[in-house]
Amino acid sequence: MGEIERKDGREAAPRRRAEGARAGSRRSTAAAAGLGAALALGLVAVSCGRGHGVPVSHDAPVILISIDTLRADHLPAYGYTKIRTPFIDAFAKDSWLFENAYTPCPMTLPAHTTMLTGELPPEHGVRNNVGFVFDGRAHPSLPLLLKAQGYATGAAVSSYVLRSDTGLGPLFDYYEDSTEAAPGMAPVHYRRTGDKTEAVAKEWIAKHAGEPFFFFFHIYEPHLPYNPPEPFLSLYGKTYDGAIASADAIIGTFLDDLKRLGVYDRAIVVLVGDHGEGLGDHGEEQHSILLYREAIHVPMIVKLPGEFGAGRRIGWPAQLSDIVPTVTSVLGIATPKEVSGSSLVTMDAKAGSRRVLYSETLYPRLQLGWSDLHSTLDARYQYIQGPRPELYDMVADPAEKHDLIASRAADAARLAADLQKFPQGSDKPAAVDQETLRRLAALGYIGGLRDTAASPALPNPVDNLQYLQRMQDGWRLADEKEFPQAIAALRAILKDNPGMVDVWLKLGEVLTNAGFDEEAAAAYRDAMRRSPIFLPDASVSLGYVELNLKHLPKAEAAARRALKDVPTKAHELLARVAIAKGDFAAATEEARAAAAERNPQPPALLVMAEVQLGEGKPADALATVERAAQRANELRFPQVYNLEYLRGDALARLNRMPEAEAAFRREIAAFPAHSRAYANLAVIRFIQGDRAGVAQLMDAMARANPTGQTYLLAATTFGSLGEKAEAAAWQRRASAAADRIKRP
Repeated sequence: MGEIERKDGREAAPRRRAEGARAGSRRSTAAAAGLGAALALGLVAVSCGRGHGVPVSHDAPVILISIDTLRADHLPAYGYTKIRTPFIDAFAKDSWLFENAYTPCPMTLPAHTTMLTGELPPEHGVRNNVGFVFDGRAHPSLPLLLKAQGYATGAAVSSYVLRSDTGLGPLFDYYEDSTEAAPGMAPVHYRRTGDKTEAVAKEWIAKHAGEPFFFFFHIYEPHLPYNPPEPFLSLYGKTYDGAIASADAIIGTFLDDLKRLGVYDRAIVVLVGDHGEGLGDHGEEQHSILLYREAIHVPMIVKLPGEFGAGRRIGWPAQLSDIVPTVTSVLGIATPKEVSGSSLVTMDAKAGSRRVLYSETLYPRLQLGWSDLHSTLDARYQYIQGPRPELYDMVADPAEKHDLIASRAADAARLAADLQKFPQGSDKPAAVDQETLRRLAALGYIGGLRDTAASPALPNPVDNLQYLQRMQDGWRLADEKEFPQAIAALRAILKDNPGMVDVWLKLGEVLTNAGFDEEAAAAYRDAMRRSPIFLPDASVSLGYVELNLKHLPKAEAAARRALKDVPTKAHELLARVAIAKGDFAAATEEARAAAAERNPQPPALLVMAEVQLGEGKPADALATVERAAQRANELRFPQVYNLEYLRGDALARLNRMPEAEAAFRREIAAFPAHSRAYANLAVIRFIQGDRAGVAQLMDAMARANPTGQTYLLAATTFGSLGEKAEAAAWQRRASAAADRIKRP
């Protein structure tokens, strides 16, 4: 993809948006005008037999906009007054706004799978962000339905959780899932900013604007971290609301693009959130664990071709599974019988008011060792089933502060009975073949996956929220690189709650970053033994620890187990294992496989440069680095970890020392914790006679990454330069750092 030119004078768009300076929307101001617009667009006015008489719009463009982690009650369109979102507000005036829309799961992957299939998680089988892969051959999906009607289909997403390997990518002709990662970041947090995803979306839509198309556009904001750009940072600070205002600006740019391309007026545009955010309302700061309204009440705003019915506000319950049948009904195509949702534009108020909706979260059991939660709700009440059932009157008590389970027993019993009517589905993870299990168990990786069955004896998540604060404290210490304190905090949690798989994973990550590979390997093994679902990213992380320990067969086994779920990462690891073995033919094959995706990522391309450097081919490696840099530029990723380091390494081997030094300094500026860049730069400075500069670089490296592993690298660097006294001093610092980490 080439660079997209901006010819519309929008360089100052964020500030102009913050000031609300914009012309009015194109919406029709009356129902007759809406119908006139529809007829002018060539729509066929068809009575649907009941409901709203929405015209059928054959071949209309279909655009699904998903804003991650957006709770409805923080939007002005839903009555919130503490921020301004002028673009979503204007879009709502063109559209049908569903005041009480809900997600079936407060997690990204299950929720989006429901958006795209019209099925609930027990039906489509994706019950968690990890451990489950969608089988597009066994279930209907909107992109494949529309492709069969002659539509081009594309998607651009902003989170690793929605990567192509989850089973969503193969549903589309084009699926752009590039994300940026920082060193030491857990893969689940890989993301890209919405403005970069918007640029990708605009480019694809521009190429297909003249034909029927479906596009799925997902932005990560306002998910943590709440770090909005200016001017929203100054207006709202590093807050959830500030991130929402930033998301609104991105949506404004995207909708402007649709209008400029002549798509907006004739399109079906659905804007939704996948789930909400706790913000501490019931003790949960984020999402995934609880099912209160702040976690499952999401915006759902639907614009029809010609802005038919613009400005309608509908109060009866709606859900994400309604998106597929709503779109198919407007397009006049058959809705698959497997779809459990209903068309929102053909439903009348009487039918809508009788609806009962379902939500679930299996995350507490699968990743924390606590009980599942399930919920049903109607137009007034929400029932939450857990070890201690709860009932809330959402009309009288929308914040759900007063549990009515005792005083409204009949309503609770009715909704509890309704819960049993929903499909139970399977909560079993993707199958693990027995030979793979046998080989990995022999290597000490898997002690058998835990039983996934729910149990009434499991702790109630509501009663264990104090551990969430302790987890957040441990995460914060890790982010601040207070590794001894972070490790102690995480081990203390696990002493009380050994089933908290997420804490074992974080402990493995922190121990790795602190340079304690043997302890990290033990933590990852504990996580995998205790988890009822396979954790492919943990398997890859464990493989890298084994690689560091030079346990090459174990590293290879871990990578091969993850091949099915995270093939790119697994091939990258296999390439590095082959380099360590000196098998460059195998390394080359694995590096090619890593970069064989439809949309190869720069880090995958850089693995080949590592292979070429290992083979002693620095010129080839430099050319590969340049290709990776070009790809990063296409993706608008200004910084890619290891790119400048590998460029510097290749240049140094080609004896182009000034250029190599500049490359290493760029790597350090972008990624201050990249210890090897400091070490290689120190060697260049030593060759140039700058001994003082070497000492300064080693001190800077230690400040940026204060771990025993870093101190050992400094000792090794000084030792290789013949500086024995300095090497010994750094060795003592490494030993002292190790003593601060108590072995389990």
